[in-house]
Amino acid sequence: MGSLTGQTAIVTGAAMGLGRGYAEALAGAGCNLVIGDIDPGVHAVAEALRSKATQVESLEADMRLPDQARRLADVAADAFGRIDILINNAGICRRTVPTDELDTSLDNYADLIGTNLKGPFALGRAVIPVMMAQGSGHIVNIATDHVNTFPGRPTNGFGMMDLYDTSKWGLIGLTLTWAKALAPHGVRVNAFCMDATDSPMLRFFAGPAVSEEAKARWMDPRAVCDLAVQLIAEGPEGRTGENFGVWCGFEVALTHTPRPLAEIGG
Repeated sequence: MGSLTGQTAIVTGAAMGLGRGYAEALAGAGCNLVIGDIDPGVHAVAEALRSKATQVESLEADMRLPDQARRLADVAADAFGRIDILINNAGICRRTVPTDELDTSLDNYADLIGTNLKGPFALGRAVIPVMMAQGSGHIVNIATDHVNTFPGRPTNGFGMMDLYDTSKWGLIGLTLTWAKALAPHGVRVNAFCMDATDSPMLRFFAGPAVSEEAKARWMDPRAVCDLAVQLIAEGPEGRTGENFGVWCGFEVALTHTPRPLAEIGG
């Protein structure tokens, strides 16, 4: 495993939840950070990280707007002279079905596809030339277990998340194509296909009726964020073009065949 000390990382959706967790984990590994979020609370996260001696820049950025997404890359390059890591974490989740009224559907399309796919696409396009010039870099896209799910469960969005699933399948397309195209330049691209992870977004989406038993099955975001650091720390010879299944009730590990927790005493 390589050291991440002194590397520069961009994390989107970093004001809370998993995004904040990724930022904290990378700061703990010695990275300089540029963190962005549509929520102005991202600046408070930056202040908390600075109190632990992390060099960090924070921006309010709406990932639906390519100019704001690209600005994260500009700030990182200007502040730190390089971009080593991008975690495309920013995302929204909304119930949508094919029988929704058309104008409502188009509004939802702009929000979901804009945030979950267009933003990562624009930001990825902005950081890729920098990474290519360096001859190294790593992009991690955050997808969903609807795309890569645990054995015995059908791949689907439960019939009520057509736009969310479209955005996340699109991220997988970017992951696979970028990984192949960028491998000769030393740039790795992977995705995490995430199951339910305890976060403000999931709690809002699930609503107040979700049971404590269901919440107890959700994954600890700290374990997921540590997994990202492990993957990045594999260095230039590490894995690329992988869609890692990260699932409730299974070992949170970089493996192609996750084991149920019952088999490992978890």
